[in-house]
Amino acid sequence: MMKGIFCLAWLLCTIPLFAQDNYSILAIPKDLTERSNSVVLDELIEIDVTDISKMKVTKKRVVAVLNKQGDNDPKLYEFYSKNSRVKKIEAKVYDAFGKRTNYFKKRDFSDVSRTGNDMYVDSRVLYLNYTPTKYPYIIVFESEVESGDSAFIESWVPINGYAESTKKSVFKVKYDPTNKPRYKPRNLEGYDITIEETPEEIIFSATNLKAIRYEEHSPIMSKIFPNVLVALDNFYLKGALGSAHNWDQFGKWMEKELLSDVRDIPEGTIARVRSLVANETTNEGKARKVYEFVQNKVRYISVQIGIGGWKPMPASEVDKLSYGDCKALTNYTKALLDAVGVPSYYTILYGDVNKWDIMDDFASVQGNHVILGVPDGDKITWLECTSQDTPYGYIGSFTDDRNVLIITPEGGKIVRTKIYEASENTQINNIAVKVEPDGSVAAQFSSVSNGIQYEDKYLLPKKKADEIDNYYKNRWSHINGFSIADINFNDDKKGIAFTETMNIHIPNYANAVGNDYLFSPNIFNQNSYIPPRVLDRNQKLYIGHSYVDVDTAEIEIPENFIIEAIPEPTVLETQFGKYEVNFTKTTENKLRYTRKIKIEKGEYPPSEYDNYRDFLRTIARLDKTKVLLKQNVQ
Repeated sequence: MMKGIFCLAWLLCTIPLFAQDNYSILAIPKDLTERSNSVVLDELIEIDVTDISKMKVTKKRVVAVLNKQGDNDPKLYEFYSKNSRVKKIEAKVYDAFGKRTNYFKKRDFSDVSRTGNDMYVDSRVLYLNYTPTKYPYIIVFESEVESGDSAFIESWVPINGYAESTKKSVFKVKYDPTNKPRYKPRNLEGYDITIEETPEEIIFSATNLKAIRYEEHSPIMSKIFPNVLVALDNFYLKGALGSAHNWDQFGKWMEKELLSDVRDIPEGTIARVRSLVANETTNEGKARKVYEFVQNKVRYISVQIGIGGWKPMPASEVDKLSYGDCKALTNYTKALLDAVGVPSYYTILYGDVNKWDIMDDFASVQGNHVILGVPDGDKITWLECTSQDTPYGYIGSFTDDRNVLIITPEGGKIVRTKIYEASENTQINNIAVKVEPDGSVAAQFSSVSNGIQYEDKYLLPKKKADEIDNYYKNRWSHINGFSIADINFNDDKKGIAFTETMNIHIPNYANAVGNDYLFSPNIFNQNSYIPPRVLDRNQKLYIGHSYVDVDTAEIEIPENFIIEAIPEPTVLETQFGKYEVNFTKTTENKLRYTRKIKIEKGEYPPSEYDNYRDFLRTIARLDKTKVLLKQNVQ
């Protein structure tokens, strides 16, 4: 690492200007290289939507890559679909001395189907897989794309990621004065950023933006990085004229143009589901039966079809093929619910373990996933239609607690998905422990998980034996050499509770001290995670979910041993949560250990990070508390 820093410093002092395009490592201000893997030297993005049926996007990006961690920062790719084409794409590479070392034309870019985003599965990507041989280097990327869709105007993000800085970035939107774009600036304070408007163009400019350091437990990037969203009130999407001045209007357009004509179901299937729900008297009962029918009939798969990835496959096709993507399976489930008289809402959202919101004050084409909402009075039950295993009404960390867009008969509305409170996100462990004279431990372990803590366990019954073994080795990585027998799982899908029971043997668990043993009563839920130290923290502290863990261990020690001393009860109470631990000697050779921890979600000032770190560090220390088992020596 020091060698790389020395080389970069030497280059900054010795490199002449580039002979051809006049790009220079020398031209990078020193403060832009601090904490940076790359520097955007010059970026120009021009978007022309004067004709909303033909959007043109031209890009030129010059990026200095300082080390291997910055190799992906030049973003050497462009997406396209059946309704768009890449007219030009190329990249030129320069070494640190200004000599051009490579020139890649369109034919050198790989052309593959886009994956990983269910809302855009009919698109493809041209990308360059460039492997550098020396650092630093400069890469110049240029592209031109034309599209018949003007619904998707990319956001301006002058700093693209952590450890990236920008010397200059300009983003221009040229438009028809009768259809002026709306835009929403976010997080621009404190940066050298200007916005200029003319009757036919909006220009966003940024200069000398320093790199943002990644800090553990920060809010999502959209709340930190400067960015501007841009959208048209009137746009085209695969030949369909759209309108999105507000969410109500957008929802009505989407229902009419994208959803209303794809819900036909064969009469035979309608008759079958009506028969399934014939004895159900409530909408919930009917919806449960329909949801189970869908789970048993179809499977999830990415399907290359539809309007820009937004129009679902017809429900009749899903019924015939028995597969579909998130849009298709959600639409199919809705069509079946319609057939049995149960209302439901096609729902668009950002699916991610980070809680991205659909912005309630900026109507535009947003989201990357679709689920279904079933109204029940003032509440909405949410259905994840892509899973054959998820219980009815359960959503986990991928879609919980965020603003989403529901398409109702009255138009689009922004609502929030289910918030799992601490009292719902529980893990209750009960353990009967017997310490053997040789220091080994035999334990009968039982655990019940609910809420978000149900999420990473309910699929265990479907895993192979070696996968289950690896799961517990990772979960209890602090325990050496344990073995599991008589394992049993119970998945209560209606109560949404997952129970694990098993017998566990741990050789040499108690540490021998002469004739005595040191023994840690907290065997199965030791917290070892301590957030890294962050000096001069800038970002807020973010905790995404609240939860509660309760552990009770009834511990029996060998007859010829006594419990020498009992640790005092401990209670830690902070704004981040509460930790309680208690040791009780119930008989001469029995000890009850109880532990309860509650973590509170929230955003806290940067100054509180060290206090949070101290809280977890103290818990980690207390979780390792040992008691002395003293042998009676006659």
